[in-house]
Amino acid sequence: MRLCNSEQPRVSVPLIKKGLSSAFILLAEDDESNRKVTYAMLKRLGYRADAVSNGREALLALKSHPYDVILMNLRMPEMDGLEATREIRQHCPSSLQPKIIALTAYILPNSKEICLEAGMNDFMQKPVKMNDLAAMLGKHIRILQRQTAFMQLHEKAFGTFDLFPKNRRIILSYERDSYLKN
Repeated sequence: MRLCNSEQPRVSVPLIKKGLSSAFILLAEDDESNRKVTYAMLKRLGYRADAVSNGREALLALKSHPYDVILMNLRMPEMDGLEATREIRQHCPSSLQPKIIALTAYILPNSKEICLEAGMNDFMQKPVKMNDLAAMLGKHIRILQRQTAFMQLHEKAFGTFDLFPKNRRIILSYERDSYLKN
């Protein structure tokens, strides 16, 4: 199964130039009222966003659009957030991996560890508050900006976004004895 639209890089250059609000966010939430409220918060914060109601729909959305961040509810019908996250981490190329933030109302002592082990990047308790959401997205989008800048430098140096070549060796092209020339 191929996830993540590979036509475009995960984070576009405008994200670096325009700032945080140009990020593209996918909200995966099965509860209609939670979905509407969180979606309205995302819009109010100035983000571009799509919303789906389960993990399977999140995987389908990823096939057509590169998302910077996914807000993923843990308990959803058809496919829960943990299973969807594992699928994304397994099938998306490393250069297209979105940040995935867990959303849940069911907090157990080890909930955060379970989410991180599944491949999620962070964890938010519901009900989501606007200030907490803004801070969490700001944190992860700044990380994406730095990663994108690094990937762009890597692409210029090596001609590829693939940070981990299949043969596990990075070969730098160089001109023999070029250091002797001036």
